[in-house]
Amino acid sequence: MAKVHMDAPNEWVEEADERDLSLTEYTKRMIRAGRRQFGHDYAPNETPATPSTLKLDDGSSSEIETQLKGWIHANLSTDDAQDVDDLVGLLEDDFTGLMSELMEEKKARYEPSEDGYLKLSIDD
Repeated sequence: MAKVHMDAPNEWVEEADERDLSLTEYTKRMIRAGRRQFGHDYAPNETPATPSTLKLDDGSSSEIETQLKGWIHANLSTDDAQDVDDLVGLLEDDFTGLMSELMEEKKARYEPSEDGYLKLSIDD
């Protein structure tokens, strides 16, 4: 494996600190995410065992898994095989609708400069 040394932008250092990651691990994750956007495959061991992006209360995990399993089953076809990307596309449509609802409820906002959504605090 090739070693690369570079000075990281302060923004990367801050984001790594916010996520409690080393700068190396943060950079690896950014690269993997970017490669996935361009359709590159990745090995299962490259993804964290417990993604920090899915935050659940201890008691709600099985309920959400049950609901998601039901959603997947309801969206499967008996005639046409669907791959995971097809199902994720459907889920993406549902997420978009839910994000719109959260923004209408003033619980989230879209941040164009970060190309993503932020949770609004009670004070906002």
